[in-house]
Amino acid sequence: MASTTDYWGPIAADVGAAVDRRIGGISVRARREADEWLLAHSYDSAEPDDLFADDPAWTRYVTVAGDPLTLEPALPDRPVLIRPRSPIVILPGRWGRFYFSVPLWLRFVSESEGKQVTMTELPSQSLSSTWFGDMQTGELCYAIDSRLLRSAPDEDDDEAFARCEVEIRNSSPDKLQFERISVHVQYMNLYSSNGRFWSNKVEVLFKGADQVSQLSYRPDPPEQLTRPTKVCEPREVLDRNIFKRSFNLIREITGI
Repeated sequence: MASTTDYWGPIAADVGAAVDRRIGGISVRARREADEWLLAHSYDSAEPDDLFADDPAWTRYVTVAGDPLTLEPALPDRPVLIRPRSPIVILPGRWGRFYFSVPLWLRFVSESEGKQVTMTELPSQSLSSTWFGDMQTGELCYAIDSRLLRSAPDEDDDEAFARCEVEIRNSSPDKLQFERISVHVQYMNLYSSNGRFWSNKVEVLFKGADQVSQLSYRPDPPEQLTRPTKVCEPREVLDRNIFKRSFNLIREITGI
């Protein structure tokens, strides 16, 4: 029987032994062999011993004998598309601060002679892909089931989610009325504070329906965190603001 531990960190196992992890919606089993790590996973809700009772569908990673394996959290590798429970309207010249939760990725890191190598990554939730924007300039995103809140979310599965803060400013002469927003989490840092994960804040400047939004990412952790620790660098590093399409506007959906 495999031993079961929770959450993130080193995976310790003797040769021939296995360790189970259950984070969010995914169960993972890691087994050590002489110079290999074997990984199997499932998004079934059953207990790991039931999931992996039969011979699992292993993926074998050849490393070096005795290589330590660590499970680290990371943010998704592409933008996430959030649909608020009701349409949101930001009046001209106004701004709002919003919060949402993003499922974390499981990053399996092997280390040898001081060099770290990512063996594989798996999302903690089974997510659907969706296209945002037109065919020429749009992007492939993950559709996530997360509310857009005015105060910080309080999820039960703290180890499986990161909390993100987005500040939306409407600098156009028109109302900003939207049903979906795309957030480029691949540019964000990941921090840990008091047992919870947070990203740095992103500011979205909306200039009009016919223009892309200006995105700027604060380099520091959110001000409300207590002694935050950076646990993951952004997947893509920015040295300046970027311009992306961020909203599905109501008039684009309804044709009004």
